[in-house]
Amino acid sequence: MRKSRVLLAGVAVAAAGLTTSAFTASNTITVDNNVAGYGELTTSGVTVTNIAYAPTAADGARLQSVAFTVTEDLTGMSSRMTLYGLGGSPTPISNGASTCSYVAANNLVTCTLTTPPLITSFDKTSLTVTSN
Repeated sequence: MRKSRVLLAGVAVAAAGLTTSAFTASNTITVDNNVAGYGELTTSGVTVTNIAYAPTAADGARLQSVAFTVTEDLTGMSSRMTLYGLGGSPTPISNGASTCSYVAANNLVTCTLTTPPLITSFDKTSLTVTSN
């Protein structure tokens, strides 16, 4: 009886270890030196290796677009970017609407803002990728 309890406990520990590694294995982020609007990253299934913020040509204080370099092929998928207000606000900023496009040749998702917001009006950038 004692051997079966020890064996059962060992199986439970091994299963918990495998489950934990399965959930964490898909979250890889290697974003360096990207300060504007950068707050935190939580991903699952898509690896972002770079984020580039581009101001408008007319006013360097406003954001025109954000480009996300990814390692996966996102052909046939939809992407959406959301900018969140200052101080960890869970509410998106009012003029953060954007359209996103994907170029498979360089694995680049570019989100262009409809109405360029002030760069100082947000501190968190979110990219959502969904399969169609």
